[in-house]
Amino acid sequence: MLSLFTLASAASVVMQLAAPEIVAGQTVDLYVQVTDASVPKPPAIAVPDGLRVEFDSRSISREMLNFQTHEIVTFRYKVTGMLAGEYDIGPLSLRGDAQPVVAPAVHLTVGERGTAGGTDELVADLPNGDVWVGQLVVVHMRVATSRQIVSARWGPPENPLLATEPGIEPLTAEYRIGQGATPLTVEELWYPMRAQKGGKTTLAGGSLLAQYAVRRKRGRNDFFNDLPMFADVENDTLVANSLPIVVKPLPTEGRPAQFSGLVGTFHFEARPSSTDVRVGDTVTVDVTLSGNGTLAGYTLPRWSGETFRVYDDTPSTSSKLADGAVASVATFKRAVVPAAAGPLTLPPLEANWFDPASGRYEAVRLDAITLNVTGSAAPAALETFSAGGAAERAAVPAEAEDILPVRTNVSLSAPLSGAWAWLTCIPGLAWLGVQALPALRRTRRVAATTAYGFADLPVDPEGRLAGLERIFREEAARRLERAEPELKREDVLPLGEEAAALYRELDLARYRGASGLPEARLRAWVEAKA
Repeated sequence: MLSLFTLASAASVVMQLAAPEIVAGQTVDLYVQVTDASVPKPPAIAVPDGLRVEFDSRSISREMLNFQTHEIVTFRYKVTGMLAGEYDIGPLSLRGDAQPVVAPAVHLTVGERGTAGGTDELVADLPNGDVWVGQLVVVHMRVATSRQIVSARWGPPENPLLATEPGIEPLTAEYRIGQGATPLTVEELWYPMRAQKGGKTTLAGGSLLAQYAVRRKRGRNDFFNDLPMFADVENDTLVANSLPIVVKPLPTEGRPAQFSGLVGTFHFEARPSSTDVRVGDTVTVDVTLSGNGTLAGYTLPRWSGETFRVYDDTPSTSSKLADGAVASVATFKRAVVPAAAGPLTLPPLEANWFDPASGRYEAVRLDAITLNVTGSAAPAALETFSAGGAAERAAVPAEAEDILPVRTNVSLSAPLSGAWAWLTCIPGLAWLGVQALPALRRTRRVAATTAYGFADLPVDPEGRLAGLERIFREEAARRLERAEPELKREDVLPLGEEAAALYRELDLARYRGASGLPEARLRAWVEAKA
């Protein structure tokens, strides 16, 4: 890999691992040291499949060697072993004045992870059956542990054949179960993915970065040793088993000429608001399509006819995870306005899809809806008025007494008139502006405080901590102009030292049992940008 920035001719680069061996799920530090060079951003580190890398921090130091001062920039990365195996990271090549400066590759051995009776083992599974292109599949991961989990962050599986389905939020669950004398904490994740192209692959099962409370020894006082606020925290990355998967392309045999592109098992129905309607009135046909596949972008076949008009509302589509499966619903409202009396038979509605359960295409044709239309066409005068609008309305004569006379001899008694009259307002407006500025600033600060919900924070420590974390994430995301409120430590560094300190103290408060909350400083930080 070749960096985009240029190093001086005397520059050097070194890449080093903190440990040459780990087990699957563990994380090791990777250090990249660049000497005598201006490095504006962390070099990109590419790792092979089976490893995951994440930039952690940057530091600068200076050393004296042979009466010369050298500046060393150290970049620290976190490398997590996802699958057991032998891996080479690098080499890392940075562009120099004359030739690239190269750091040799480093070797990392990732061993198999042992388990203790099934606990602390992250297990992944997929629904049984074949997977077809366009099908939504739900990856399920589960871990049970006897240790106290302080926080957990899921790492979803990644694979070029499957993609994350937008609009469907993953589902998580945490609960406790009894197993003998030792209760277990269970963490579960259901993650929806769509098969986007055919092929045979192995799906990495994903990971769970968990932080556990560890009992700390503090002298001889066992009472304080057992309190959560005095506990230490240790990190552990659990890696799920890999899942072999075959994605099949949709068959061409039996494919409808107007295939909708839907893949899944669906239910299709339509129901009119009434079957009796008068000419010119509206009857609404409610159409519902529901199932376990994605419905985004699906549209109903168009209707047209000489004896009725049709108006479609914007469809409503929603998808969510329920009981470990995808549940999608699309609702369409089609307004029909008859233009002639007599029986009106609407065109039948049709829908088709590929059903992975049966492995074939399905087509549903609903029964035609017949309306009993009564009444007669509207009078010609009304039709002309309705079609022509305001331009064809008859002119209304104005009565003389309804119009006030226009005065032509108005004069001003003030010394200034016309375009110069506004100059008399300048001193008063300036005085009002000076008086209103402090109040406006106070109002903006109060509005910012109220908008973020400081006044509605819960009283209990855990709830108050969660509220403060939410306020910090939302304000940081607003300043960073990001749509996602979930932030990592390195994300808030551009916001300054105070933002980084608030992130660190809020994170630390979670492990101390919500003690020492920096509420006043967070409030001041939010109001400073109001």
